[in-house]
Amino acid sequence: YLFQKIIMENNEHLSAEEIRTLLNLTRDEFHALLDSISEEDWKKQSLNSGWSNGEILAHILFGFIILNALLPLTRMWGRLPKQSSKPFANFLNFITKPFNWVNALGARGQGKVFTYRRIGKLFDKVHTSLISKVDKIRNNDEWQKGMYYPTQWDPNFSEFMTLEKLFLYPIAHFKFHKNQIAF
Repeated sequence: YLFQKIIMENNEHLSAEEIRTLLNLTRDEFHALLDSISEEDWKKQSLNSGWSNGEILAHILFGFIILNALLPLTRMWGRLPKQSSKPFANFLNFITKPFNWVNALGARGQGKVFTYRRIGKLFDKVHTSLISKVDKIRNNDEWQKGMYYPTQWDPNFSEFMTLEKLFLYPIAHFKFHKNQIAF
């Protein structure tokens, strides 16, 4: 039931505890997925053409890593008038083609850096960092502050992302890509 509330346009708000729970459940699901493949499977072609299973898993991990960069940005824009981030989001949408190229290239490189043997430990470090960041948001009003995002970059971005939605982003990103692993 809790994951049903993750839909980005849902008007119900999650508590910090529910977000923490979703992050923990996703960590467990990531490890179960990782445990279900072998080192040979890591190198296999995924169901996403052009990417190996390892590259997909590295890309999933990067969805969590990038949150560490997006959170301070979103918190900063969240202190400003709501419309102030709209031109920035429009600019990012404008450069979608170069972003997609870099994103695809990044996944290929990440698949080599975040190796089969290292990715689980790396995921746990990032997860711990995100849980710590959830715990540091004490002001309940801040959860609903945010900024406009480039909707052309990722179907899991909504036009305006609150801190709450931003913490849910890597979970939705994981759910989207986990079915691309080929066994």
